[in-house]
Amino acid sequence: MVITVVILALSFLADTLTQYIPFEVERSLVRTVNIDTPASDTGTVPDYLQSLADNLSQHMDLPEDMTITVSVINSDTVNAFATLGGNVVFFTGLLDAIPTENTLAMVMAHEIAHIKLRHPLRALGRGMVVGIAVATVAGVAGNDIVAKLIGDTSLLTTLNFSRDQESAADKLAVAALTKRYGHAGGSIQLFELLNQQQGESRGKVPEFFTTHPLNQNRIAAIRKYAQQNNWSVEGDTTEIPKSVRDELNRLRQELLDKKDRQKPAV
Repeated sequence: MVITVVILALSFLADTLTQYIPFEVERSLVRTVNIDTPASDTGTVPDYLQSLADNLSQHMDLPEDMTITVSVINSDTVNAFATLGGNVVFFTGLLDAIPTENTLAMVMAHEIAHIKLRHPLRALGRGMVVGIAVATVAGVAGNDIVAKLIGDTSLLTTLNFSRDQESAADKLAVAALTKRYGHAGGSIQLFELLNQQQGESRGKVPEFFTTHPLNQNRIAAIRKYAQQNNWSVEGDTTEIPKSVRDELNRLRQELLDKKDRQKPAV
């Protein structure tokens, strides 16, 4: 019982203190870990996403030293995530499913909000403290645990955020959408889309759901927040450029061709 209380106290302390670590230190941590993902940061799609991120960032009052870097992974996975050092990664499976730029901007602003609020670093800090505490109790060298946690690059792509953190990111995203487009259209549509995707998956839940808890209460919370600020959740939508759609179609065909090549010969 005492051990559990101590671990919980340490976790809370880590969550509180890590958000005050300078962003440059966070970036240097990413360079030390050397994330190696099959992500592209050049091309029509990444350039468009980076431009959208830059534009939204101007409406989100990011600290001066905080920059957002967007990359794309060509995969039918329906997901996007924010990780350490201001990195946001999109999977083409999610991009294919998104109907308008407004809906895409909601995803982008949501992930940028996680970075602004230091959620990736705070999640890593909690995990490290708990890991070290458990290792100490188990008699394992604390340094070994730290090395494993920091050295495991897959950890940086699977950092989970709490429901409160998700709600906070939603609020910042809705505010950014309203500043960018004059309304919050696309915010509710995102979650309606993901509900549809979940239904079409026939038991296979899109990965976006595993890290972003989704339910009608969350949609209702967005509506209530918009209403409190006199923001409309409807409005004219902006189309995703044809050049971007064409590039996504090409990338999707690359995936199909790759799968065909991997099929065993009959």
